[in-house]
Order: sequence, then structure tokens, then C-alpha cells
Amino acid sequence: ALVAGRLFRIPVIIHESDSHPGRVNLWSGKFAKRIALSYPEATKYFPQGKTAVTGNPLRQDILIPTTNGAYEYLRLDKELPIIFVIGGSQGAKHINDIVVDLLPELLTKYQIIHQVGKANYADITLRANFILKDSPLAERYKAFDYLDSTALRMTAGVASLVITRAGSALFEIANWNLPAIIIPIPEEISHDQRTNAFTYARSGGAVVVEEKNLTKSILLSEINRIMSDDKLREEMRAGAKKFARPDASTVIAKELLKISLEHED
Repeated sequence: ALVAGRLFRIPVIIHESDSHPGRVNLWSGKFAKRIALSYPEATKYFPQGKTAVTGNPLRQDILIPTTNGAYEYLRLDKELPIIFVIGGSQGAKHINDIVVDLLPELLTKYQIIHQVGKANYADITLRANFILKDSPLAERYKAFDYLDSTALRMTAGVASLVITRAGSALFEIANWNLPAIIIPIPEEISHDQRTNAFTYARSGGAVVVEEKNLTKSILLSEINRIMSDDKLREEMRAGAKKFARPDASTVIAKELLKISLEHED
């Protein structure tokens, strides 16, 4: 599509969702009419005068968190803080495993909503059931293969802390103003997640734990440190809000329409 646009002189607009662009966007940025960026750090990779930091477009159906019916729908206790762990099928096995191993300690203080990914669900639930066998706290752990839009909005509305990778979910978390612990995919596997994580953390909305340093004791210590400090969590919420760009879709759509109309003329 990009080559065709170039050959037929059709205006090209690209969006770069990472702080370190991939090869295709680096190439197409040379002739693109406009370049939308999620991270200001990516500006240096593209020609001056073409770029705009717009943030990352978000799904409209999850923009606004809700608490309405959340505790009943997700079977949660209103009196206990909630930690949301976003695992998944892509590179999150280590996070999933450590969280499950920590359940006996975590569930004494918190409830856990754990999105593990469809590929991991059977294994994670089997291990969790074994670890929590006969535990009176077992109901505090909620594992899901996938959270639909309704469940995701509810989780965002009641969670106090998110544990996540450093993909596009960061922009959803920022929009929800939630404190986060980010564990990026190692640099040898993903060239951009580590940069994304530290760029986001500079907003104050998150702390970063690199996977090579990730142990049960470190993760538990970071969770307890953040959850025991109300002032810190409020500061992290403010940092996330500062980073958020809820109007990204609108800004990009308006620019698309503007250039389309100019091209028609």
C-alpha cells in the first residue's frame, strides 16, 4: 500500500506507535505527508515539520472506566484493593508464572484480576488451583483468558494498580489514570518495549522492572511499596493522566480528512 501510494502520488500518512520506529515506518517517513507519533522521543527519527505527537488511538468502547456493577459482575469484595495483571499469549509467561507463585502472599492483602491469554489459560488455572487448594483466600484470585470491553472497563474502574508489558496497553492504562508496574519484553526479543517502558515511566505514572531483574521478591516488594503509599499512587495517577491522549483518534482523523480534501482539489 505504501509503495502504491508513492508510485501514484497518493498522500501517505503513517502512525508510529512505538518510541523507536520500525524499519517500514523509517523508510516511509521519508515521503509521508504527515507522521503521527505516540511518543515524543520518536520525533528525532523523522523529517522535521512533518510530525505531530498525537498519542495512540484507543477503542471508544473502553475509554471510560466504570464501577457500576463491577464488583457484582467480577465477583469482587469491595473492601479489598484490586491488582490487575495483564498477561497474554505473547511473551508474558514469566510474568504469569511469578504472579501465580506469589498468590499465597498476594491474596492476604489484595484481590487479583489476571488476564492470562487464551493460550495460557488452562495451564495457569491448573497451577493456581493446585497452589490455592483448600485456601480460604482462593476466591480472591480471578483468572480470565480474555476480558471483553465491558469487563475491561469495569476492571479499570476498580483496580488500584496494573502490572503489564510495554505495548499499546500503556495508552489504555494512561487514559484510565492507573499506576503501573511495567515489565517490558527483553530488548533481544523486542527492540521497542524497553524504550517505551522507560519513556512512559518518566511521566511518573509507572515504575519499570526489567525482566532480567524480575523475581518473586522484587515484584512483591514493588507491589507492597506502591499499594502501601496513598500519596505515591495519587502522584502516579497524575503522571498517567499527564501522559494520556484521549483525543488521539480525533486528531488523526481530522488530519486525514484535511489532506484528503486537499488531494481531491
